[in-house]
Formats: sequence, C-alpha cells, structure tokens
Amino acid sequence: MQNNLMSLYATSPETRNLTEKQLKVLNAAIKLFAKNGYANTSTQQIAKAATVSEGSIFKHFNNKHGLLKAILRPLTDSLLPDILHEFSRKTLLTSYPSLHEFIKTITVNRIQFIEDNILVVKIFLSEVLYDSAVRKDIIGAFPQDFIDDLNNELTQMKAQHVMVDWPNQQIIRFLSANFAGYVVEHYVFFPDRDWDKEAELNNLIRFMENGLSPQEVS
Repeated sequence: MQNNLMSLYATSPETRNLTEKQLKVLNAAIKLFAKNGYANTSTQQIAKAATVSEGSIFKHFNNKHGLLKAILRPLTDSLLPDILHEFSRKTLLTSYPSLHEFIKTITVNRIQFIEDNILVVKIFLSEVLYDSAVRKDIIGAFPQDFIDDLNNELTQMKAQHVMVDWPNQQIIRFLSANFAGYVVEHYVFFPDRDWDKEAELNNLIRFMENGLSPQEVS
C-alpha cells in the first residue's frame, strides 16, 4: 500500500468513481482547508482554485460540509483501517530488543506517514479537535486486529520486564497523548515555527521511554 493518501482516494469505495472535475474540486478543497482552515474557506475559493463553477460543487457535494465529509469519510471508513492494518502487520508483529527500539520505530513510522500526507492529516486533526462526530468515527475505524496486535506487543514487553507493568489501556493513553501533543503543536498550531526536528523527535522518544521504563516506578 502506498503511503500517499491522495493515491488511495482513487481506489477508496467512497471516492473512486469521482469524475476528473470532481477530483479537481476535492484536491482544491484539501489544499485550501489545510492552508486556511475549513471555517475560513468558501466554496467560491474552492471553485476558483479548481477552475470549475461554484455550481459544480453544489451539484455533487451539496455544500461545503458535504465536501468535507467526502474528504474525511474515506479516511475513517476505508483508508484508516487499511493503513492501521498494514502498520500492524509490518510494525507490531516485530520482536523488539528494547523499549527504546519499540517507541522509536512506531514514532518515526507515524511521523513519516504524517509528513507524507500532511494536507489531509492537518484537516483531519483540526476537525478531530472540534468535531465530536469525527472523533466518534475515528474510534469506530480502528480494526480489531490492530488493537489485538498492539495489546499483544505491550503484554509481551511487560512480560520481558522492559516496560512498566501498567494496564495496556493506560500505556496506550500515555503514548497517544504525548504523540498527539507533539503532532498537533508542530503540524497544526505552529507549522511555520522553526524547530529542530531531529532533536525534538529524539526528546519525545526519550520522554516516552523514560515514562514507560520499569525503573521509573517507585
């Protein structure tokens, strides 16, 4: 599976039958929503960027919200489960020699995915922060094999005494909260701020490793 989400839109059941004109509208909306935000983008701006009439947008997508749903729905219904399934097969079914290697691998892997698909991810993250319906869709999109593989990996590492013996759900919350905070700050709130990616990524990995190391528990 290719990492680039735009390639996956062409084969997703929800968007694979779009005409060339409709795909131009979808691409223009993704770029403008990512740059200016959903609320600050008008259908007139989208039509101009796609070089189509504004009526073309209304004809297929009904309104701006319909266009947003066309962008996000394939991600939650088809693309996210497929991506997580691939991540589970390639990353979570690997035996890691240390807690550091486990955290480093999953962090670098997901950061690379985000950077490869930054436009769609920015829209997705922005809507997750403000739209409870989108958050609900995300929870429902996580495939069971991904959850099972992650739980098995954590249980195995705890049995090897390389990870703190907390409930798996608590460990996942710790990892998710720290990773999400890093991503939202760097790619949503302050994307233009100068930062040392290598140093900050290493600090993130070290912070999560320290937090989950058995010796950190008194």
